[in-house]
Amino acid sequence: MRSEALTLLATLQREARFVDFVQEPLTGYTDAQIGAAARDVHRDCGKVLERLFALHPVDTRAEGAAVELPAGFDAGRFRLSGNVAGVPPYRGTLRHPGWEAGATNVPAWSGPESAARVVAPAEIEVTA
Repeated sequence: MRSEALTLLATLQREARFVDFVQEPLTGYTDAQIGAAARDVHRDCGKVLERLFALHPVDTRAEGAAVELPAGFDAGRFRLSGNVAGVPPYRGTLRHPGWEAGATNVPAWSGPESAARVVAPAEIEVTA
């Protein structure tokens, strides 16, 4: 059986060449070459994540905004850092808005069991 995690990884590879980019040794490439490749991978990975997960911020305030979390705040939605002591309400600064999936649209695997763990098939160019 194929996991949804492998299906996501295979989608990122097929549509954005993510695995190729991460697995490629960078020795021998200039920063400009790496940057040019990263721009395409970044754009295409973003498209995949948007299509499959419809990501949006957990907190819509701007980074750096003052925040007050009352007693009973949802610790699954907010992670505290810094000088955390005492009891709520906690007052602080939003350092990262977090991400939340508005959808989960990872396609179900329909291939053969023998290929369930294949992230990207080997490619063969036939010459004759």
